[in-house]
Amino acid sequence: MNKYFIRESEHYFNRLEGVLRSELFGERISFEAKKCGEIYAERCADFFEKLTLENEIFSELVRAGIDYIADLLDERGDEFDLGVEYYEEITAENFVKMTIPQWIVFERHELLSDEECPAAFSIKMALRAVPDEIFELAMQEEKAIYAGEYRGVSPWNDRLLKKKWNYIG
Repeated sequence: MNKYFIRESEHYFNRLEGVLRSELFGERISFEAKKCGEIYAERCADFFEKLTLENEIFSELVRAGIDYIADLLDERGDEFDLGVEYYEEITAENFVKMTIPQWIVFERHELLSDEECPAAFSIKMALRAVPDEIFELAMQEEKAIYAGEYRGVSPWNDRLLKKKWNYIG
């Protein structure tokens, strides 16, 4: 049984929206599906719900997110009241505990059909101690795409792989 629901967006024309339950984060997370139908949105929601830290591609994405957070804290950590829950060395498990998923965007590649397009997402995250510092992680089924400062990234934007602010690679 699925742990999400999908409906037509009340805010945007020709978009879907919903909420899923992420076991990994222990949270209900709102999502938006762009440029796709319900079939693709369901595939992406199923894909996201099944993610674990054992997934090799997702683990790569989390490691890049950890690198981003470490640099953010090195640069600006004295501006934040981090409390005792933040560690000198951030592990993948700590990453999940110290972040809050804000919302997810599922977006289909324009050239592929809902059935042909691999599942992809972009998730906006915040640090629990600093909820207004938003960062972003983007991934396709077989490829980590982006980790870094929130920039409104599409998981299909290949140019992001080359940008200096991307922590992937």
